[in-house]
Amino acid sequence: MSHSDLQAQETANAWSQWKQDCLQIGVTLSENQLAQFISFYQQLVSMNQVMNLTRITILNDFLSRHLLDSLTIVSWIPQGSSVADIGSGAGFPAIPLAIARPDVQVTAVESIGKKCCFIEQIQQSLSLNNLTVIQSRSEQLGKQAAYQATFDFTVARAVAALPLLLEICLPLVKPGGRFLAMKGLRYDAEIAASQKGLQRLRGTVNQVASFEQIEALKNARLVIIDKLK
Repeated sequence: MSHSDLQAQETANAWSQWKQDCLQIGVTLSENQLAQFISFYQQLVSMNQVMNLTRITILNDFLSRHLLDSLTIVSWIPQGSSVADIGSGAGFPAIPLAIARPDVQVTAVESIGKKCCFIEQIQQSLSLNNLTVIQSRSEQLGKQAAYQATFDFTVARAVAALPLLLEICLPLVKPGGRFLAMKGLRYDAEIAASQKGLQRLRGTVNQVASFEQIEALKNARLVIIDKLK
């Protein structure tokens, strides 16, 4: 087997293993969706050469630390929901969510124009009709009447500490909706520091989900916060 054939086999094996890991967090992907994820990765690696989108470009790291991590929210979102990804960056978790859940309307909120253009490029190239982009500073969006109490869910990943995220994300959520905060092992300290904010913003921690059955996600925690009616 030639070196290029060996590389191709290793790449195929990595994607196949990742697809199996997705099943463990309740995400089933079709062959077409898998092809969309592969195209997303290829376009990101290409664009990353001229624009700083992410430091994580090695395939196995990208699959676990970006894609699999982004998809931990999928099983918590009911069919037909609207979701705002606050501080989306290069489109995580907005793009993986939009690919995996075509029934969900996803809005990526990002302040940097070049990153918004990249998300729009992916949206167009993959025909993700359920994905839209808003270029805005996250802290300003919730102050705009047009977006207050608009979304069924907000989600934030690697943006800020929980007390600040509550101020940004909960005003955007409809009463009865949820904020999904993607956190690490120090989530408990952040929750403790958020009690006054939760009370003032009519939020309550429903539960904290973990994914320790998967090695790549052993440190991931999903803090699920309900917005009270």
